[in-house]
Amino acid sequence: MDRPIIAAAILALACQLPAAHAEKPPKGERKRPDPNQMFAWKDTDGDGAISLAEFKAGMPEKAAAKADARFRKVDADNDGRITLTEFTTAMEQRPKPKQKDK
Repeated sequence: MDRPIIAAAILALACQLPAAHAEKPPKGERKRPDPNQMFAWKDTDGDGAISLAEFKAGMPEKAAAKADARFRKVDADNDGRITLTEFTTAMEQRPKPKQKDK
């Protein structure tokens, strides 16, 4: 299905976001990164969209190898750019983080 690919793409972006590592949530509670903050961080030229080059920037080699397919899944209108709307839609489609039982 497409959801694992979208989830992997968003996870790759989330892992690169410095603010996502700044504060650790309490044990058993995972908080999703702010999509607007993640988008702004990846949109390095500030044009309101994420290009494939911006999407791949800073990715580990393994993740970058699969970035084209992930990018195409998130780029719903296939214009070669991921807009904030496409990005937040992909974030919303991610499965919710599992919470550990206490």
